[in-house]
Amino acid sequence: MRTAAPSVRPLEPFHPLIGEWFLEEVGEPTEVQRLAWPAIADGEHVLVTAPTGSGKTLTAFLWSLNQMLTGAWEAGRLRVLYVSPLKALNNDIARNLLGPLVALEARFAERGEAAPAVRVQTRSGDTPGPERQRMLRQPPEILITTPESLNILLTSAGGRSILGGIECVILDEIHAVAASKRGTHLITAVERLVPLAGEFQRVALSATIRPLERIARFVGGFELAGGGETVGYRPRRVRVIRSSEAKRYDIRVCLAEGALLPDTFGRADPDHGDRPEAAAGTPIVGAELGPARTGQANPWDALVDDFKRRIGGNRSTLLFANSRRTTEKVTRLLNREEPAELAYSHHGSLSREVRAVVEQRLKDGRLAAIVATNSLELGIDIGSLDEVILIQTPPTLASAVQRIGRAGHGVGQTSRGRLYPIFGRDLVEAAVVAAGVVAQEIEEVEPISGALDVLAQVILSMTAAERWDLDELYDFLRTSFPYRELKRRQFDLVLEMLAGRYADGRVRELYPRVSLDRIDNTVEARRGASRLVYLSGGTIPDRGYFHLRHQESMAKLGELDEEFVWERSLGDTFSLGAQNWRIMRITHNDVMVAPAHRTAAMAPFWRAEERNRGFFLSDKVARFLERAEAFFDAGEVEAFRRTLLADHCMEEGAAQRLIELLQRQRAATERPLPHRHHLLIEHLAEDDSADGQRRVVFHTLWGGCVNRPLAMALEVAWQRKFSTPLQIEGENDCLMVALPHGFDAPELLSLVRADNVEELLRERLEQTGFFGARFRENAGRALLLPRSGFRHRVPLWLNRQRAKKLLESVSRYDDFPILLETWRTCLQDEFDLEGLREVLDELAREEIKVSETRTSAPSPLAANLIWKQTNRLMYEDDAPEGGASALRGDLLKELVFSSSLRPQIPAELRERFQRKLHRTFPGYAPRSATELLDWVRERLVIPASDWRELLEAMDRDLDEGFAEALVEELGGKIVRLRDLGPVVALESLPRLFSS
Repeated sequence: MRTAAPSVRPLEPFHPLIGEWFLEEVGEPTEVQRLAWPAIADGEHVLVTAPTGSGKTLTAFLWSLNQMLTGAWEAGRLRVLYVSPLKALNNDIARNLLGPLVALEARFAERGEAAPAVRVQTRSGDTPGPERQRMLRQPPEILITTPESLNILLTSAGGRSILGGIECVILDEIHAVAASKRGTHLITAVERLVPLAGEFQRVALSATIRPLERIARFVGGFELAGGGETVGYRPRRVRVIRSSEAKRYDIRVCLAEGALLPDTFGRADPDHGDRPEAAAGTPIVGAELGPARTGQANPWDALVDDFKRRIGGNRSTLLFANSRRTTEKVTRLLNREEPAELAYSHHGSLSREVRAVVEQRLKDGRLAAIVATNSLELGIDIGSLDEVILIQTPPTLASAVQRIGRAGHGVGQTSRGRLYPIFGRDLVEAAVVAAGVVAQEIEEVEPISGALDVLAQVILSMTAAERWDLDELYDFLRTSFPYRELKRRQFDLVLEMLAGRYADGRVRELYPRVSLDRIDNTVEARRGASRLVYLSGGTIPDRGYFHLRHQESMAKLGELDEEFVWERSLGDTFSLGAQNWRIMRITHNDVMVAPAHRTAAMAPFWRAEERNRGFFLSDKVARFLERAEAFFDAGEVEAFRRTLLADHCMEEGAAQRLIELLQRQRAATERPLPHRHHLLIEHLAEDDSADGQRRVVFHTLWGGCVNRPLAMALEVAWQRKFSTPLQIEGENDCLMVALPHGFDAPELLSLVRADNVEELLRERLEQTGFFGARFRENAGRALLLPRSGFRHRVPLWLNRQRAKKLLESVSRYDDFPILLETWRTCLQDEFDLEGLREVLDELAREEIKVSETRTSAPSPLAANLIWKQTNRLMYEDDAPEGGASALRGDLLKELVFSSSLRPQIPAELRERFQRKLHRTFPGYAPRSATELLDWVRERLVIPASDWRELLEAMDRDLDEGFAEALVEELGGKIVRLRDLGPVVALESLPRLFSS
């Protein structure tokens, strides 16, 4: 029972029955509710940020419920649009919203007050077709959806028809998308609602985000004022509502009793990097911890025993891992030798239905634990959690805050988390992240600006819905925060790409998607273009996963990586969730399985991008080592131990192990620890150095976002100076280089400076697999690599080949927009060039001291990089590393390209294909004036005989005289070069005569 006297002032704007219900059933409003409700009731746009469990979601919804139940917003139309980044979160909010709604409707009925019915529906990619159609016929008052489904609704005429009455848009978990292209896609869709519904209220919610003012501008966007040459933009004012209530944490960095940590995590992250230059990529065959010290048992045994002990002491426990394979591995080990399932997996490669069952079982107390990836990082309701266990340090501070915040999710509760490092250097990151969580220090969020791939998709979606004047379209797009600084030239390039300007090559992916009329200054999508949005819309890259289905019911159980499937045979068993499965059949799209006995079985792997640690967290790691070195240098080891216990939340055993690790590092190198102002160069003594080179490790602690572009720049600078390639490996904390004996290692760093790094990257970046992967993803987002159908899986290897062919085709252009976007993606989104210039300047000013040492074996802080190189070489693919071979062409032609091997094409088939190409075959003739104009543009010049056949085909396919009517409708946009001569489009004349 609540004893504090409630304050009714925050509830004054609400109907008395709603205020009464809240005080009786929920209690005293939280601080964020007291602050937010007056602003929301006044119709202001707001960004609400408060710790998890502060009631933000109800804060956002309650005023809308008030307006609908009291009739202030007329029923029968869609009034509230709630957008969340996770499908599972949609269903969760539907449940949590329906509870208060049903209770409030009942209270109104009991008191004899009429209240309109308020319907709530969910719309995502998993929503069945019949349910979507019913939604269009009878729209709900509240619609819960995802960014992708919102864009689909905006593309279709039916979807747009229900969006005209929106009064409020709620953007939940805004931090999860704001810094990604998914966020660009979302916020542009929100702006697209304005022409349909007029101005509406925007309410954004987040527990962990900064800087708040920047995100408020992102949410608000701009109002368009004027037009033409007098167009102007007014930023919408978004009030920031921040809670001053500090979240309480109970965090400890732990080691399993009796466990000895190896210095490396072996194949720690089986979700490996993307290498598009490889035909099949690097097979990942294990996820075991790396080699430990002599005599050590499998470290997983001690870890799992400790996890079981903690799970046994809790009612419910959530364990987080950094990869899906580790999640599956830990689930299998937890359930081993247990009479019933102790834990179940939860990640994005398990089907929505399976995840929903798992969530409900934990909530109901029928499951003791869930092992998850970031699929449960956001606020999905899985009931009260006693404790969160982190298996390995999360990749960011914000992620750690989100994960630990899942425990103690209620108002005023303490979030209890236990962080288990799993290899030596992970101890260092764990100490830093634990302290950062307590201090609530998180990375800044920077929304992506001017993404041209997303712009292409948005333009195609907008022009599929209606014809746009080019100037009005450009002006409107700039009302969205990500495109506020969009240059007209960039806009025109994207339009020209969609209109087929680059389609003179042999790559079909460049065919025209829109009709661009420069005379009328308009653009509209071609027939069938909207299907591309439905098929491939969204910004999440397609990985070409196989569907995993139950052999008997055909129910979807999850998804499997294609490389994992390729390495399997019929009859093989593997574990997924908490169940073992036997492969019964494999098709192009599906893997059919049947349950198998609970015996030893492998965990699947899923390949994904290698994670680059940002400069913000990397800087904290480097400064932590700098403080540690100061303690060691002063001989104050005991003081350092006390600091680890007090400030870094470490248990005694973890603190002692970290001290031992750093002491071994100092002993192995006989130098101070590498840190923020000390760059250690470690020369590895090797017996097999007869090739005249030696491996040298540069302990750069700057994170992958800095180290990756630095490595590329060093390769170019070396090649320029010495005309030989440089072998270099990199990761978050080190670079390893093969240098000639006698070369002065510090001189290598002097080759790259803050003023030449971009020039060096310009020379190297396009030749890397990293650039190729980004180009593939960007081309997919721009809908240049569409799927062939809704039910047809496009293998990842095939997408890679298509992307490489496309890249080769467009590389001759100096302005292809997706090439420009790929450069922008790498330099702005993936690399931290500002951080790189900062450390290069500090090196030049000698603010970062450089020292060298020689070691007989890799030092503890270098060991993981040595393993990474070994792993790459062991599992390298067969892709040639050199240029073209000297194989004689005549021999190759004789063996492979002999004309006798080419099948003869029948004359009838050739003639039929030719007629289809000329659009004179039945059913292929243009059906509208726009299609006819587009065809004339594509042909550039149509001979008179072909023109007559085309007109006859149009009359044949439709009605007599139809062709003449379409030509007349075009009003002079098609002209003859002379009487009864060839036909051209009027706007093509300058191009024709210039050539």
